[in-house]
Amino acid sequence: MKPIIAVLLGSSLLFSCAEPGSEFRSKIDALDWGSDTCLVYGHKVPDVDAVASSIALSRLMCSLGHECEPRLAGPVNRETKFVSGRLGFSLPVVQEKVLPGSRIILTDHSEYAQSVDGAQDAKILQIVDHHPGGDIDGVPFVVCEKIGAASTLVWELFGSAGVELDKTTATVLLAGILSDTHFLTKNATQRDSTALSALALQLDMSAEQLAELSKGMAEADSDYSGMSDTEMFLDDVRDYKLSGCQVRVGSLDWVGREPLDAFLDRVLGAMHALYDGKTLYFAKVDAREQDGSTVSYVLYCGADAEKVARACFGEPVRDGVCRSPRKLNRKYDLVPMLTKALE
Repeated sequence: MKPIIAVLLGSSLLFSCAEPGSEFRSKIDALDWGSDTCLVYGHKVPDVDAVASSIALSRLMCSLGHECEPRLAGPVNRETKFVSGRLGFSLPVVQEKVLPGSRIILTDHSEYAQSVDGAQDAKILQIVDHHPGGDIDGVPFVVCEKIGAASTLVWELFGSAGVELDKTTATVLLAGILSDTHFLTKNATQRDSTALSALALQLDMSAEQLAELSKGMAEADSDYSGMSDTEMFLDDVRDYKLSGCQVRVGSLDWVGREPLDAFLDRVLGAMHALYDGKTLYFAKVDAREQDGSTVSYVLYCGADAEKVARACFGEPVRDGVCRSPRKLNRKYDLVPMLTKALE
């Protein structure tokens, strides 16, 4: 079957899904659904957007007559636990591996390194992702666009299918967009803003209520109390294969609950404890400076990791730590820089 492929335009991948509902449904119906339940997964170490987009997309597929269920590829992070409890929606069950030949749909990622175990031997029917450039190909239905949240793409697909959003699904998608765009302050596009506004209107939520919810989510996301140093590092980590190298990249926030150097020492200690002798470990730690600006410290661990870090950021400020004068985005800033340095 010829895949529906996103097309490259400038630096972004764009896919037009503004089709009549009947045409969109025909394309979905034409996929090889088989007779078993199709499982919908976000990425490993699921965050709010990964969970929200997988829940909502599975509901959309069910409404179109295809048996789908969302799954988690691993335990959710603290922000996801917080917002699901606050807004009252249930989380999918954890199923960390799929059997060969299983039919699956992937949201919020398009790389095997971030997929549920067994994905390489599964039949992947769809990818809906807001991170262009993954290594999974041959998928018959792909929506891959560089915007703020995968949940925005799923919201648009409901419109393409002509399916009305119920309030529970609207709540889930609102949480996903709020989280991944940090209330429209991080990588947000006009499409994310349009989707969030429509969802807030449907749910009768004011801007003040959204701001209060977003603040609570951010506080939960950066609250590492009660975690071991390893759990803290693994709370938001992504795996990549860059220029043939296995690379693991964590993302953390320092919010001043302890001295910065002590926090960096904890993260470095966790990275060294996890180091397997092969994978290159990096972590960005976002920290607010005294002047109110936010910078990123980039930590490294592993053979040749210092050489790569120096190529990206110059002289380390201390052992295992480099500094960027601006806040970095993991996917769109740090990973491309690491890729170039590894080539």
